[in-house]
Amino acid sequence: MDIYGGQDPRTIPSYSTGDAARYLKIPASTIRAWTVGRKYPVVDGQKQFRPLIETTEKQPLRLSFINLIEVHILRAIRQHHQLELRNWTIA
Repeated sequence: MDIYGGQDPRTIPSYSTGDAARYLKIPASTIRAWTVGRKYPVVDGQKQFRPLIETTEKQPLRLSFINLIEVHILRAIRQHHQLELRNWTIA
């Protein structure tokens, strides 16, 4: 019996942004920015922060267990190496 329909259970989107934020102790807005991207103002208009983590379900945003691991690792790398993400944008 295959309860996951042939899918790897680690890749099934199962977690809301709020759940992920609580489990990982990261603001939900940060998780959304890293997984969906966001626009932000600059002097000559606005720029788009591109998503850093690929998700399969955007509306509503649902994260897989692997996505949770990716968010956790990205945060750890940023904190340990003081990595700035401001240069990871597209016009």
